[in-house]
Formats: sequence, C-alpha cells, structure tokens
Amino acid sequence: MPLWSEIVFLFALAWGLFFLFRATRSVVLLLIVAGWSGILIVMAGRGFFAPTDTLPPRPLFAVGPLVLGILALLSMPAGRHFLARADLMALTALHVLRVPVEIVLHQAWLQGEVPRQMTWSGTNFDILSGLSAALLVPYLMRSRPWGRRMLIAWNIVALLLLLNVVITALLSFPSPLQVLNADEPLTLVSRAPYILFPGVIVPMVLFAHVAAFSRMARSLAP
Repeated sequence: MPLWSEIVFLFALAWGLFFLFRATRSVVLLLIVAGWSGILIVMAGRGFFAPTDTLPPRPLFAVGPLVLGILALLSMPAGRHFLARADLMALTALHVLRVPVEIVLHQAWLQGEVPRQMTWSGTNFDILSGLSAALLVPYLMRSRPWGRRMLIAWNIVALLLLLNVVITALLSFPSPLQVLNADEPLTLVSRAPYILFPGVIVPMVLFAHVAAFSRMARSLAP
C-alpha cells in the first residue's frame, strides 16, 4: 500500500477519535479506544492476525472487545444513560470518516489486498453514509428540533450499509469461514495499521449509531 493511503487511514482514525470525544466528553472512553489501538498494533506487528487456518478468524479477536463493550453499555442503566447523553451532531460528524476509509479500501483493491466486492466498484456503498453525514452536520447545526424521523431513517440505512461490508469482510477473509472472493481474499487487515479497520473503526461507527438511537429514543420518552 502506498504511503498516502496509510496517511489517509490514520486521518480517518484521528477524525473518529476526535468526534468520539466530542460526542461523549469521556476521557476514559478515549483512553480505552486509544489503548486498544496500541495493543492491536503490537499484536499485528507480531503476526497474531496472519494465520488463515484458525476458527474463529483472528480479526474477530480485534473487533470483539469494543463491540462487547457497546453491548455491556446497552445492558446497564448507567450505560444507556451514558449513550443517551451523547451529542447527536458530533455522532453524525464521526461518520464522515467513512469517506477516507472507502478511499483506502478502493486503493487496497487496486493493490490486490481487498476484494472488489468490498469497494464502491463492487457492492459496498458505505461511502454514501460518509458523504450524506457531511451534509447532515450543517443541517443539525441549523435545525432545532432535529428531524427525528429523517435521522432515524438515515441511521438505519447507514447501519445496514455498515453491516453489509462487515459481513462481506468476514466471509472474504482467508479462513475456514471464507465463502466469498476466494480469488480476491481480504488480506489487508492482517497487519498494522489496517487491523484497526475491524478493531477500532468499525466499533466506533457502530457506537455512533447505537448512541444516536439511544439519544433519539430518550428525547421521545415521556
């Protein structure tokens, strides 16, 4: 991968961390995500994610902890309160990172490290989530109260687009579970810094959706 793609990827990561903090104002959460990022970089550097014959696929160990953390927040009253207090505009702005992420994925396909199906040239249209989020942010800055129906619909569609690419990635990684893209396997995420795609970027985007739903549900509660 060319150096510029790594720079773009790290910019997307920094964008996500910045707006994650803006949305939650939680230093603890920021330190957890940053610390987990460091752990993943070290693990990738030692080749932990390289084996292709393990079950479950090794990248699942990267995505699992933060996703489980989101589920833990949803399971506790204090956690749901924390999610519902998040700033909706910052949560929406976080999704803009999906534009540079898709640029990097497209370049990775050109380099033979990502299947075409995972790019906008295939069946991944997640870049639309990032582009539309950039348009939604100024709307949220001007509009009070927010158009909740529109935001709920947008979050649902964007979440489905995220799930589409995540499922495709899981089934395209060379492992016993691979059933897609045997001629173009997903190898990018087995090394640093791109292990942070499943390990940090995906959980941050998922968190933004979950927190947005929680915030809007709270505002509708009697």
